[in-house]
Amino acid sequence: MASFNLNYPHQDEGQKTLSIESGQILFMVGPNGTGKSTLMHIFTNQNRGNVRRITAHRQVWFNSDSVDITPASRIQTERQITSVDSQEQSRWKDEFAHQRSQATIFDLIDAENIEARKIADAARGGDMEAVASLALNQAPVAMMNDILKISNLHFQISIDAASKLIAIRDGYAPYSIAELSDGERNALLIISSVLTAKENTLILLDEPERHLHRSIVSPLISTLLSYRRDCAFVISTHDVSLPHDQEHSSALLLRKYNHQPKSWIVDYIASVEGLDEEVALAVLGSRRTLLFVEGNVSSLDIQLYQILYPSVTIKPLGSCVDVERVVKGIRGSQENHWITAYGIIDRDNRSDEECRQLSQAGILAIDQYSIESLYYNPLVIKAILNRVATVNYIDTDQVYDEIVSMVINSITPHKTRMAARLVQRKVKDSLSRQAPDYRAIMVGNVSIEFSTQTIFQQELKLIDSLLETADIEGLISRYPIRETPALAAVWQGALFASKDKYEQAVRKMVIESGESLELLRNLLAPVTERVIET
Repeated sequence: MASFNLNYPHQDEGQKTLSIESGQILFMVGPNGTGKSTLMHIFTNQNRGNVRRITAHRQVWFNSDSVDITPASRIQTERQITSVDSQEQSRWKDEFAHQRSQATIFDLIDAENIEARKIADAARGGDMEAVASLALNQAPVAMMNDILKISNLHFQISIDAASKLIAIRDGYAPYSIAELSDGERNALLIISSVLTAKENTLILLDEPERHLHRSIVSPLISTLLSYRRDCAFVISTHDVSLPHDQEHSSALLLRKYNHQPKSWIVDYIASVEGLDEEVALAVLGSRRTLLFVEGNVSSLDIQLYQILYPSVTIKPLGSCVDVERVVKGIRGSQENHWITAYGIIDRDNRSDEECRQLSQAGILAIDQYSIESLYYNPLVIKAILNRVATVNYIDTDQVYDEIVSMVINSITPHKTRMAARLVQRKVKDSLSRQAPDYRAIMVGNVSIEFSTQTIFQQELKLIDSLLETADIEGLISRYPIRETPALAAVWQGALFASKDKYEQAVRKMVIESGESLELLRNLLAPVTERVIET
């Protein structure tokens, strides 16, 4: 078993050293500009002599399906590639792209021929036991074809009499590997490079997902590792779900890169598989502060939240129960000490004491929990009308009153359904909290009883009160009014051509006006106080 040291300068903690052994994978995850390729280049130079680097800017096409280099030129090419890869410019420039793909084909065919020669030599020498033993070893092309099958790639590879690699697919005549798709050629190059690496090699793989669907990439990586447990892998990727799919994987989360002198802000997860899947997907590739919200966040939500809190990653979860569970799980995990997690849930008639307890756990119960309650809050509507008045002569107070009247008239015919929809959400949340775990089920029958009548009548009474007092803030923040014509009443009343145009104007206002930014942050005061503080 080989061990490899991976050293890098941390901006805050000085020189850091990681160790990775054969059979293990270290993933590097981070947004563009965080120095992933630079760090891969550093790891390459630190392990010269027993490293194979598969670059992100690798050429994924072949000029032909045959080898146009000799064994001598292959050795010379390897020396040249090794020399070039040690230079800084290799991060963005590859003068040997064609030679790399040719060398990969050469190595695969050569490895196949070596196995065949071993068997032939043993047979000529009459050593039939050696022949039988060698025959049990799977040849490189056979291994490649198994990996292609497992990875959901529907073609096979063969070497013809002229030592050309050809592709075989059911229902088609054999054809040149040069005619494979970009993704298929990418997979072929990766598999060949990994299978032909020497024992005890550190394999550095940049962006395996290029041109490949994740249903292919995930089994491809796990299968390659199963065939090459004598090697260690460092994989740079933008696909944050990949690390959680693999056994024995760790992860470097690259946060920030300083070019001169080179240094990083990095977080290290020693065991990705030890994390709950939902937590892992939330943490990998995210900023250090996570904000979980109920429901399925749309691009509309993301855009506004990122304007309000640019240093925070927004993550949607299904229900308030899910938000509470995941946030508490992250905050209670010592492995995730560098992550600060918060959740936004609807206050939903919770008592002040209950809200205080939730807040201590990072769960912030607020009235303004839906995105509509921000875009269509009365204060925001008035601010937009003031901007409209600078280019269109309108009486802002009169127009606002007309909008309020139209909103009330739009919601009133739907009030019973709005109340029932809210009760439905309450029931789902309540049932989720009462659902027994497997231990309770093993003890005996668990009965859950729930009646909707009382809370439905209470909700009908509340919505009637809000309609009677024309409290559009309360209505918009509490009910799914996107299912009514109420939102159209706002954007049409404010002289916008569409809902999208109105909401775009709100975002533009928040970007351009510090006062408007503070207005919306104040609407989310409990969140703003905690997130800005962080």
